[in-house]
Amino acid sequence: MEGDGNGWVSCALGHRHWGLHGAAGLLLYAVDDRGTPQVLMQHRAAWTNEGDTWGVPGGARDSHEDAPAAALREAAEEAGIPSSGVRVREVSRDEHGGWAYETVLADTPVPLPTVANQESEALAWVPMAEVEGLRLHPGFAGTWSRHRAEPLALVVDAANVVGSRPDGWWRDREGAARRLRESLEPWRARLVRDPDGALRVVASVLLVVEGRARPVSEDPGWVDVVAAPGTGDDAIVDATEGQPSGRVLLVTADRGLRARVGTAVTGPTWLLDRLPTP
Repeated sequence: MEGDGNGWVSCALGHRHWGLHGAAGLLLYAVDDRGTPQVLMQHRAAWTNEGDTWGVPGGARDSHEDAPAAALREAAEEAGIPSSGVRVREVSRDEHGGWAYETVLADTPVPLPTVANQESEALAWVPMAEVEGLRLHPGFAGTWSRHRAEPLALVVDAANVVGSRPDGWWRDREGAARRLRESLEPWRARLVRDPDGALRVVASVLLVVEGRARPVSEDPGWVDVVAAPGTGDDAIVDATEGQPSGRVLLVTADRGLRARVGTAVTGPTWLLDRLPTP
């Protein structure tokens, strides 16, 4: 029933919470034109619970809703965010003993326009690095370190990746590289778990092509494509040189190349498992 979650309840820890069936909020990431991760933040109206603090759109979950449905509804009501523009990735549960707040981690390629309702003093896309400088809602402040997604620059060895799956690349290397590039276009601002399990937000993708795949570099799109004048390995080494290891992830199975770079490296399987099946 719509609205049947509204009301106060006490948890086993003796705290008073809003939401008879629990509550959920939407932690939404995007990336601006400079590749800077942004988070949608809500300045809560003074009359609300823990008012005059910054958090994320959210509220009580109705009995028929799961956490993503509740969080998306609240984001539409409080911030004017259409659910069609949001890609839900994970749900993180903060258990209080008989009551839980669930943070829905999601992304959208670019910061979306917002429309505030009466529960908001303001809405803002805040650079991720500036979130901790705000006067945060206590509940959000307690979980932010767990949900903070560091930016990730993804570098893809195109020849190695397309060569690791039988999609006809040996007949049409340019076509295979183009399909790979197209499948990476939706990765703008995507939330992913890196090979070590850390939460990351993809801030950029660099695809290095060589040989007969070089014409792919002329295709328009968000993914940056570098046509190696010589070997792809040399171009990748140049592209990753001096980059901090924790911010760059190279996708390749080439052992010789792995030994030449100073960044984090993972095999093609990590990437291909997250791409649509051709």
